[in-house]
Amino acid sequence: MVILLVALNSLAGCAKSHHDRDLRGARADYEPTLKQVAKAYTQTCVGGDRESNNCAHFLSDAFIRAGYTELLDSPLVTQRCKGGAGRVVRAQDMLKWFQSKSERFHSGRLESNTGYWAVYQEKPGRHHVAIIDSSTGKFYGTADCKNWPVQWNYQW
Repeated sequence: MVILLVALNSLAGCAKSHHDRDLRGARADYEPTLKQVAKAYTQTCVGGDRESNNCAHFLSDAFIRAGYTELLDSPLVTQRCKGGAGRVVRAQDMLKWFQSKSERFHSGRLESNTGYWAVYQEKPGRHHVAIIDSSTGKFYGTADCKNWPVQWNYQW
């Protein structure tokens, strides 16, 4: 039994703690899908930071845990959480990052069955980010501000 536990703990690439999950898939050629990011969304931060109801904080955590570790040191990010996990805390920074990754853009509400989208929503003085599954209408984030005038959607 002890030998089995030692062998399991020494397996390369296996997460041994919740912090190790940040680096899963961290290869130069690994590009998680937005669906994989949505599955990683938990409305928490792996570092335990308490940025109450911060859409960018929780969404960036999901992106990083899914494999987008580039967000940990992206020069597009101007402000991070204070607890040491390095998560993004500004929706506008996530917007800049979405735009840098984007291969497809759609303004306005999404057409059904067009896949998962990284979404930036805005109204005067307010900014929000989420992931939306256009097939089900389900959102992954703190909210879906579908009535706000700015609806920018990105896929890659």
